[in-house]
Amino acid sequence: MKKISITAFLLSAALLTGCGSSSNYASDTASISQNSKGYSSYDSASEAYYDSDYSYSDEVENADASSNGSGDEDGLTADRIKKEMLVYSCDMSVDVLDFDTAVSKFKESLDSFGGFVENENYNDGGSGSRWYSEDDEKWQTYSATVRVPSTDYDAFCAAAAELGDLRSKNASVQNVSSEYYDLSTTLEIYEAKEQRYIALLADITDDEYAVSVEKELTELQIEIAKIKTRMNDISTDVAYSFVNISINEVKQYTPEPVQKDTFGQRLKNTISSTASNFVKFLEVLLFIIIALLPYIILIGIIIFVIILIRKSIKKKKAAKNISPAPVNTAAQNDSENKQ
Repeated sequence: MKKISITAFLLSAALLTGCGSSSNYASDTASISQNSKGYSSYDSASEAYYDSDYSYSDEVENADASSNGSGDEDGLTADRIKKEMLVYSCDMSVDVLDFDTAVSKFKESLDSFGGFVENENYNDGGSGSRWYSEDDEKWQTYSATVRVPSTDYDAFCAAAAELGDLRSKNASVQNVSSEYYDLSTTLEIYEAKEQRYIALLADITDDEYAVSVEKELTELQIEIAKIKTRMNDISTDVAYSFVNISINEVKQYTPEPVQKDTFGQRLKNTISSTASNFVKFLEVLLFIIIALLPYIILIGIIIFVIILIRKSIKKKKAAKNISPAPVNTAAQNDSENKQ
């Protein structure tokens, strides 16, 4: 009796499971058929196409599992996660007496360590004028940003410091492990999603829907390319350290002996300086007079003309005051006839 009841129970459970799976399949089929007509949303179609048990959390779990060493061979291993990714950089300033020799030694050292110049700048220390002067004192400077293998970073910095007098050095280290492994996890998720897009495109028959999926796939591939580029940059920075160096030309200072002048020397220097300053004053005064001479002549001519005009006006006024009063000619003739 117990065997019969157990058998009946197992049969009923199997029937219920079959009904549930058929209902899920029917709902998925309805969703696909509905989207094949309108394709109002890509997300609904993708959910219908893939297994209904799939979710984004599964991607994260799979990525975490692979990063912990339980994934495939292409994923991250435990050894890679434990390894720190360090980017070394150093700023150095070195003063040298023999500039050309120091620069040559620096470049030879860089070649021997397998490094390369990323950018460099040379300045001869002269002025920006287009005129050349032999008496112009110049101080040459060479600055460069170089990349050296991280394994030889300390040895290269020590060799560079020996070029001359090390005036300053500032070193720093940046750990980029977290960023790199975050990018790796994101890349695995995106690549898995890319494969599902490609598989989805293989079964799409509607052109309009295929175009929309291709657009999403293209955007995803662009993001994958950006992630790979950033990961390559990080790998390069970890493999080759940064060294910013400045090589400055200096000259050795030689103090001049202090000399004390006697009274006669001081008197001679004072007289000579006074005579020289007086001669310079006369020269300046002569140049001022020569420069103002045309204006002085012009002003003199104007003053002379004004004086002549005023004298002429005064003479005319004086002549009018001295002239005699007019005489009555008719009365004068009568008096003469009477006589």
